[in-house]
Amino acid sequence: MNATEASELVALMALYDNRRASDPDVVAWLKIIGDLDYADCETAILAHYRESRERIMPAHIRERVMEIRHRRLRETEIPPPPPELLDNPHAYRAALRAAAIAIADGRDPEAAMQAIAAQARRPELEAS
Repeated sequence: MNATEASELVALMALYDNRRASDPDVVAWLKIIGDLDYADCETAILAHYRESRERIMPAHIRERVMEIRHRRLRETEIPPPPPELLDNPHAYRAALRAAAIAIADGRDPEAAMQAIAAQARRPELEAS
């Protein structure tokens, strides 16, 4: 997430709880939730205010975003890595990990695994 997106989230929260949306507030929020996906944070904020009268805090957003990511993983089967990775345990595990992260992020797991397979096919990368 970037500063513009963090600013938009703080402004969204301000619509519901009349908080300040100043630059220092944005910086503070960015330090705590800046590693999270903007769309997931927005979903978390809207869900919070749909269900609670409590002023939202960074921990609320982090908890809800983790729930979103875990739900995606529970509801989506991780596809098998490409067959050419069967002889490369390191790349096979990396492909599974990339697919799981992609699913949690709401992205295409196949594309993530294909990127790992493409790297594994490049001999100059195997030496590193």
